[in-house]
Amino acid sequence: MRTVRDIMTTDVVTLTPQATVREAMEALSTNHLSGVPVVVGRRVIGVISTTDILTFIVEGTAIDEENLFEQHTVSELMTYDVFSVTPETSIRRAAAMMRDRGIHRVLVMEDRKLSGIVSALDIAQVVSQTGLPGRTGIHPQICDDPSPWITV
Repeated sequence: MRTVRDIMTTDVVTLTPQATVREAMEALSTNHLSGVPVVVGRRVIGVISTTDILTFIVEGTAIDEENLFEQHTVSELMTYDVFSVTPETSIRRAAAMMRDRGIHRVLVMEDRKLSGIVSALDIAQVVSQTGLPGRTGIHPQICDDPSPWITV
């Protein structure tokens, strides 16, 4: 059985609660991430995500205010509910947790310390390359329609 340890990212980008919203946006953009753990010392206290920042922008009443992103900190926007797994958690169980909770990443904790992070993209990548036990892998549907448009 493959575990989270097999696919987790161990070089985790983190932010402090005092980081500005601009610093968070730069960390997410520069590192091509959708979420970053927020830490005090070695203790995880939350996660800041692109969704948190977009919600701030959409719900903000002073979006065109000068220096808005420098005036607000990560602690004001971050999600305090942190979901974690251990390195020995199966990939399937981690995927189920993400699906059930509607989240895009789980933190990997060992002895109450951050060991890594696993995203939905990490899981999709491993499944598309190797499949899962009891499954034969990904089989894309063949479409005879040459149209580049998708109708929903």
